[in-house]
Amino acid sequence: MKRWVRIAALAVCVAILPGCWDQTNIEDLTLGLTLGLDLDEKDHLTVHMAAPVFSKEAKKKNEAYEFRSKTLRVSRNQFDAVVTALTVGGKSQVLLLGKRLAEQADWFPLTDVFFRDGKQTVNAKVVLVDGPVSDVIHTFPKDKPRLSFHLTRLLDKNNKRNFTVRTTIQKLIDQKYEKGMTISISELKLSKELEVTGTALLDNKGKYKGSLNQQESALLLILQRQTVDEIPFNIHVPHERKSGVFASDIVSFNAGTEKIKIKTAYNQGKFRFDVGIHLSGAVTQRLFPFDFEKKGREMEAAIEKQLDKQFSELVKKFQSLKVDPVGFGIYARAYQYKDYKQVQQQWPDVFAKADVNVKVKLTLKSGGVTK
Repeated sequence: MKRWVRIAALAVCVAILPGCWDQTNIEDLTLGLTLGLDLDEKDHLTVHMAAPVFSKEAKKKNEAYEFRSKTLRVSRNQFDAVVTALTVGGKSQVLLLGKRLAEQADWFPLTDVFFRDGKQTVNAKVVLVDGPVSDVIHTFPKDKPRLSFHLTRLLDKNNKRNFTVRTTIQKLIDQKYEKGMTISISELKLSKELEVTGTALLDNKGKYKGSLNQQESALLLILQRQTVDEIPFNIHVPHERKSGVFASDIVSFNAGTEKIKIKTAYNQGKFRFDVGIHLSGAVTQRLFPFDFEKKGREMEAAIEKQLDKQFSELVKKFQSLKVDPVGFGIYARAYQYKDYKQVQQQWPDVFAKADVNVKVKLTLKSGGVTK
């Protein structure tokens, strides 16, 4: 009797298991892992999609399509008309934005489908392409993984090295509606190969304002408290003169962020931010003779002076572009709310006139394994 009860219970469990009768083979799906939005030469919206091909008969393992369309959702019907398998949009990993598109200020409504359609994803990485999106979508390097996987790994690796930010669609919208900061997304270009060049800066309407190189992106991540690992620095020490044909005045070190403190004030109609940054690390390369044990502090002071200059130039660049990717406005709202509330709608313009002072404290714990 117990045996039959167990068999009956097992049969019931098997019968109610979900997904057993409506399964779909992966060969019957077109996974739009990479999507792209751009404008053509006549300023018509073009929607791009790259997907892996799982058919054994297919010679190419990737397929790419582009259509002139009114919206991203409308383009799905166009994709379904030409692809072999059923188009699935909820697996997107990367959303590419053409620079020509991002130079417009009214493209944000195009992302509505990601939040309104429950089958869509908001975890795809958002990337600005310095050039036409079509060039990237139709790139299939022979010595690299499939385009979507290559892009994902390339972006993850550069973010881990602190060479670019990591902005998903969800984070993009969060930054757009955060009045105390502006938008920053990864940027790449296609020359001989796909290359992550740094970070693109957008205003709160999504309009492209400027770019940061990899070193500037690392400094931005420090200010944002978003560093993933130690940051490699290569600093020219002015007191060590170059001799011969090779640069011998460079010292390299890897540094991690120990502490960041931002103090705010409001005086005479202007906001003031005093930023204290404490970095610590170890020397990884030194191309000039130096007694680190006796004069280590001198080297730290020389590097601190150069880092102070780099951070100050970066902040001035933000102010000249009237963007605040760091989120100084969030600190102003937290500590100077009364004054911030009156100018929150014009924060980028107000931040452009603020006084920002950055002071770096560096602790080099080691001069390397060689004296």
